[in-house]
Amino acid sequence: MAEETRNLNAVQLRKATVLDANAILGLVNQLALEQIMLPRSPASVLENIRDFVIVEVDGEFAGCGALHVCWSDMAEIRSIAVSPARQGLGLGRMMAEEMIREAEALGLPRVFAFTYVPEFFHRMGFDVVEHASLPHKVFNDCLNCPKYQACDEIAVMKILKEDALPTLSSLPMPKRP
Repeated sequence: MAEETRNLNAVQLRKATVLDANAILGLVNQLALEQIMLPRSPASVLENIRDFVIVEVDGEFAGCGALHVCWSDMAEIRSIAVSPARQGLGLGRMMAEEMIREAEALGLPRVFAFTYVPEFFHRMGFDVVEHASLPHKVFNDCLNCPKYQACDEIAVMKILKEDALPTLSSLPMPKRP
């Protein structure tokens, strides 16, 4: 344990670069094989690389997570994963808290996640919600998921700001000349 405590002194949280894509894919898909999360494709990681944060311990990749803006009033925490050798050290929570701060800085009033580990999110103030309360997620991502008809992930949401921003559908559209 003393060794692990020492390692926590050398923790760095940073935005991902394209050079992190293989490490992200390796970790996420390793955990997907263990039924801990859903797999990601190389294209989905690269197309969304700017959504990802990376946590390093002693200069080595230890985990990742992504904040994906879904609509004008919400973002999703996706693919939050910590290397099995580094789990239990608070790295996942560190990444989640950073993504929540980023969502707040963007002015988003809600963040949500689909998870197999709702207790992790519950400890950070998330509540379980119905999948139907997230129609943008269901329409954009879930319809293409192989588990769509038998989804076993649990939807969780955290309200960051009670007076939610208007949705894009309620914003005025520019008039054509």
